[in-house]
Parts: sequence; C-alpha cells; structure tokens
Amino acid sequence: MSETSQRTVFFVSESTGITAETLGHSLLSQFPHIDFTYLQRPFIDSKKKALALVNEINLISKKKHFKPLVFATMPEFKINNILQQSDCYYYEVFESILDKIGKDLHTEPTRESGMSHGLINEKIYDARIDALNFTLKHDDAMVLKTLGESDVIIVGVSRSGKTPTSLYLALKFGIKAANYPITDDDFDKNELPQILLDNQHKLFATSIKAKRLHQIREKRRPNSQYSSLETCKSEIKKAQLLYDKYGLHPMDVTSQSIEELAAQIVRKLNLKTSKETLI
Repeated sequence: MSETSQRTVFFVSESTGITAETLGHSLLSQFPHIDFTYLQRPFIDSKKKALALVNEINLISKKKHFKPLVFATMPEFKINNILQQSDCYYYEVFESILDKIGKDLHTEPTRESGMSHGLINEKIYDARIDALNFTLKHDDAMVLKTLGESDVIIVGVSRSGKTPTSLYLALKFGIKAANYPITDDDFDKNELPQILLDNQHKLFATSIKAKRLHQIREKRRPNSQYSSLETCKSEIKKAQLLYDKYGLHPMDVTSQSIEELAAQIVRKLNLKTSKETLI
C-alpha cells in the first residue's frame, strides 16, 4: 500500500469524543481504498491541552509528509482557534450546522461543553442502565424465565454478532435486548424452545456466510471442530430450516456493522409499534 493511501485521523473533543468519532467513521467509510490510522483525543478542554495536541499533530504531519485529518466537536471558540492552527485538515463538525440551526430557530446556541452527553434527561439515562443490566443478565440464554420482559430477542448460531448488537441496542437506545444461541439440542429437535415461541413477535433472526463465521470462530477456537468450515456450513443450513419453519426472515450479518444491524432492528420495532397503535 502506497503512502498516499495511508492517513492519520484524529477524533478530538472537549468531552468524550463519541460524536466526532461516530460521524468521522461514517464519512470516511466512503473512502475504502485508504488505510486510516485512528487516534482518539477526548477532553481537550484547556489551552494547555490544545497546544500539546497541536504539537502532536504537527509532528505526525512532518514525519508522514501528509497532513492528518482532524474531526472535532469543539464549541469553545478559543480552543477551536488554537487547533485550527495545526498542520492538518480540520473539520469542526458543529461549526456550520450549529450556526444554521441557531439562525433557523432565531436564537443563539449555548456552545457549552459536554451538552450532547450530559445527564439532560435522567429518565432516559436510567432506562439505558436498566436495559444494559437486563441485556447482560440475558446474554447467551443465561436466563430464560424472564425472557418475556425483553423488547427484542436476537437468535442465531454462535458467534453471529448477537451479543455486541444486543449491548449496543441497550446502551444506545435503552432497548432490553436478550439473545439466544441456537444449539445442537435445538437442531436435533428441529424446534426452538417454547419460551421463544411464546415471544415470537420479539424475535430477530441472524444469518451469516459460512466463510465469515469460520474466520470468526477460528480466532476463538483455532483448528477446532467448532470452528471448522464444515461445522459452520452445517449449522447455518440447520438454522435456516428453523427460520423457515417459524416464518423468520434473518438479517445477514456477514458484512454489516453493529450499528447497521441495530438500526434495522430499531426501524422494524418502530414499524411494529406504529401498526399496533393504528390497530
């Protein structure tokens, strides 16, 4: 890979940096031919920290001979101005949008630090914590008797992205997400447990290409029967038979991110809720 296809990216914020990182990753995904090195620099909330970061950015620019990209959420003007003096391509993601929103609303933005991640709504925060605790308790079918309390139940073969998607749903959206790994017992019986069938309207099935599943399982248990390509193919085929039996339409998780899968689930949940409200 040539030097021109390698770039350093900074995600900078006066707070956690989650917003800058999320937006930056989303935008840079449109440039798959470039190899990015990502550096997180949260809590740049003083002139001293800003100047130190400027030095770091300048050193990388000089060493690599290519300007780094800097995605920042920096509503504080003074710190923002310091960072813009560094040898980089600087993108303050709030700057133009925030001013336009203020103009449209006929009011000035506060430009206070940390507002987007503060405890503005304690009820929402508490709901997320409750959802996270529920999701951790109901990971990998550890608890079945209270499965009916879930908002979502993700089913699929082992290592098909159920746990990380469940945790993301809980943390991001406050959704109580349980997950159930389809096992050999289920395959032998050719049926899902009754507790799942009682909550079939909450089921979200996952599928994955055998080659990808093999790669994932190899990292967990190298050269095992569990991770063999033959086992992966067999389990995926048997899982699809179960899905067909119960009319489940699986989401293909082969090349989708956790965020994309969660977005699909949330969209389908909203559609269900809308239909129930209409009825």
